[in-house]
Amino acid sequence: MAPIIDERGVPIPTIERDDEGFPPSPTLGASSLDHRLAIHSPDVSAKPTCNPTSNPSSPGVGADLTFSKKYLPLRELTLNSRPLVKRAIQFSCDGDLAVAADDSVHVFVPEFPDLTRRRKRIAEGGDPESSDEEETNEQKGKYNPETFRTQYSEGSKHMPVSFPPLDPRINKELYDAEGMPFPYDKTSAPPKPQGVEKDTNGQEDGRDAGDGDQADGVEGDDDDDWEDDSDDSSVDDDPAGGGARLGSNQPYGAGSGPITSVGSSMNHVVKISWSPSELGVNRRPILGILTGAGTLAMYGDGDMAANVLGSANGYMLQRRELASWLVLWGVGERMMVPGQSPAYSEYIRTFAWAQEIGPGQALLATLNDAKEIAIISVQTVVYVEEVSEKGRAVGGPAEKTVWHVRELVRFKAEGPHLPVSTMDPDYVPCGTSFGLSFGPWLEDDGGRTCVIGYLDRNYVGFRKLRIDKPWTRGQLPKLQVENKDTHGQCVHLTTDGFIEFEQGIFHKGDMIGCRGMISTGWHPVPFEVSLVSGALAETAKHKTGVCGTTYNLQHCENPIIDMVVHPPPDPARPTPTPLYTLVRLSATPTTPNWYETNVPSALAADPSSPYFQWARSIQQKLEVLVPADMYQKRAYGADDSDSDEESDDGVLMEDTLEDDEGVNYTGEGLTAIDLTTDANVAREVKVVPEVHPHRFRFHGLTLSAGGGASAVLVSAHSTQHPERGGWHTQRSQVLFSYKPRRASGRSLSMDMDDDNLNFSLLSSMSTEGKLFEYLYGGGPDVPGVHYPLSSDPRHAHVAQIFAPVVRNQKCEVCGAAVTQRMRKEDLVGCEKGHFFGICALSGLAVQKPGMTRSCGTCGFKTMRPEILLQKVPEDIKEEVKGVIGRGSCMACSGKFLN
Repeated sequence: MAPIIDERGVPIPTIERDDEGFPPSPTLGASSLDHRLAIHSPDVSAKPTCNPTSNPSSPGVGADLTFSKKYLPLRELTLNSRPLVKRAIQFSCDGDLAVAADDSVHVFVPEFPDLTRRRKRIAEGGDPESSDEEETNEQKGKYNPETFRTQYSEGSKHMPVSFPPLDPRINKELYDAEGMPFPYDKTSAPPKPQGVEKDTNGQEDGRDAGDGDQADGVEGDDDDDWEDDSDDSSVDDDPAGGGARLGSNQPYGAGSGPITSVGSSMNHVVKISWSPSELGVNRRPILGILTGAGTLAMYGDGDMAANVLGSANGYMLQRRELASWLVLWGVGERMMVPGQSPAYSEYIRTFAWAQEIGPGQALLATLNDAKEIAIISVQTVVYVEEVSEKGRAVGGPAEKTVWHVRELVRFKAEGPHLPVSTMDPDYVPCGTSFGLSFGPWLEDDGGRTCVIGYLDRNYVGFRKLRIDKPWTRGQLPKLQVENKDTHGQCVHLTTDGFIEFEQGIFHKGDMIGCRGMISTGWHPVPFEVSLVSGALAETAKHKTGVCGTTYNLQHCENPIIDMVVHPPPDPARPTPTPLYTLVRLSATPTTPNWYETNVPSALAADPSSPYFQWARSIQQKLEVLVPADMYQKRAYGADDSDSDEESDDGVLMEDTLEDDEGVNYTGEGLTAIDLTTDANVAREVKVVPEVHPHRFRFHGLTLSAGGGASAVLVSAHSTQHPERGGWHTQRSQVLFSYKPRRASGRSLSMDMDDDNLNFSLLSSMSTEGKLFEYLYGGGPDVPGVHYPLSSDPRHAHVAQIFAPVVRNQKCEVCGAAVTQRMRKEDLVGCEKGHFFGICALSGLAVQKPGMTRSCGTCGFKTMRPEILLQKVPEDIKEEVKGVIGRGSCMACSGKFLN
């Protein structure tokens, strides 16, 4: 069968599709896949092998992966941007996807199916697997645009984050919550020291107090200028609510760097990271974005009511709307938080979130250019306001979320290596924006312990932290930090190294600790750290030549861009080395090590191969061959500026081609006979070699919360032409990999027998994360979403609290009694026939619009807290506040839509 050629001359591969129009994962032969995709597993005795011949017809995703209007498929996303840094993509604990660009960030939120009909069939004793989406004969013949919808195709947000710079007064609410004066208020700002300042190196800084500049994080003496900015009308008219247009948001400078200290950074996106679950409004995670100016800003839902998009069809739930997202608070430069000194403007080099601690509680670590790590307590406290109908509209916001952010401790993060001058012949660049990471928590009766890993010049250090119990929400924790590193390791590090911890506690004999992988920039290195041992003996200062870490002794020319550590399938039986997958900078036909993994085939998306689907797709495109002269013609992807000299018939004159083996072809000695049909004469034509037209550059790799799905950010490039064009021509793609859905209706005992399910990890995930894993990660059914939780003791307690109120409620239309005898499915009526919806939490009748909020995973509607408080007697209001104060759905523990 002849290949299909597009208008540019590129052969289009033919891909078989299933009945739903979804392409299967391509399977490559061992001759191409085994030699192109390198599998490196230095400490694992049994290396996984690819054996496509054992199941040649395997689609790579399983026979059960049938997407329809209810289950949206994961397909590639095309973005009109491209990041400038590595690790530019990350999944949140709820399945949200953040993708960094050069000066902006894309945020995508998932859509979940509505499984209400399934729960009803189970409650009625029916078959849960009976299809409720069978199309009628009339529907089958009609065009349905929903058939082509994909996950993340709607509900995204593209946020510019580089300009304008953030105003430091966005942190004023943090100081108000702590009862402290805000440093940048004109009435409470500390006096600025007069005279010539000195920087950290003891050199004179020419910025004195009289030049009008704002030095050391304090405003200048020109009070009139500050007053003009404060009284600007743009302050009150700012639509973002985060101070994006305030008058004092001019570039100022931070740290001691030659560019950032004078505010000359282009302020590009450096790093993105999601917080742990249950921290922000509606217990959703927030997104931290670090920019080149040394500013760390937190983005998330605000307290204002947001528009919730309607469901796409009858089989999908309501979709989240990110219109309420704003800048919550920030750290770095002049945006200090309570507990920090305004003596100087701090440049944040990197940051990291600790793993989940509790609802509304988290720890944040920042590392500045002075090698100081600051541990910051981040908490949210939700206050329920009792407001009468005359005081506020019924549908307005009634919960006020207050952020409590305060620095707890600060310590130096320095290794044992002596500083090296840039003029030293042995100087090797070393520095990273990703060299900070928290390990998992080890809990005991008295508290919880973890280690924080950091990178210094050719050194990886681990410092132990401990939080004593209890940590009451809204109060500062009792945090203890060791004076020395618990573990340290000298290893050669190039630029942009990072640390990845394995999820869960690691047990090895009598040792209880954690482990993970270190990316040196060139190679992955495993590590293990004990959480119960004492501090490491302090190592004497020495040069890198003493420990042999000055140079990279293992040759490699393709640096690591991103690496993920997979969750252990069975924590009781750990593998010798953490399971990891990494991608390198460039994927070309001549760089076979661009993909590296030690994941066994049994844990992969396709049991016949350990490779992700996106890796197979990229490898298939890398193996495409086209005649070289097709790239020498203007019609094949070239613009007018790089068109070569052509003859009258459009053929290139004296083009010299070079094949992969370095042989030059000028047409001499390579002839073929072309029988023309016009004159029926033979003439000699050139025979040209074939070339690989495609190459790819990676920008990031990420795993879902359960490790079943993955996404990679790549950009496609030409191997024959240099890339030209401005920022408006840059493109990138997000490619996905997923696992087949499990057969629904499996009992819990059947899932417990599955060795590939980590139930300790699943139990700690959010409901949104569990549902995302069910859809795309091969996870089990989600309690409360796939089947009702009738045995939950909380339901009986809540029903007992609201039982007297439910019995005595009246119809607000006619005044008749609302009785359960008039109930019809999800409606309850009064004695005169007025029917209303039912609150899933209390069982009360919802008699006015705008009184409820919906769960984002099960779809149940619950009355707003202030409405419930108005309907209960005074003697049980405190008990009701304790019930609704959890802030999650009582049916499935999911999060509400704002």
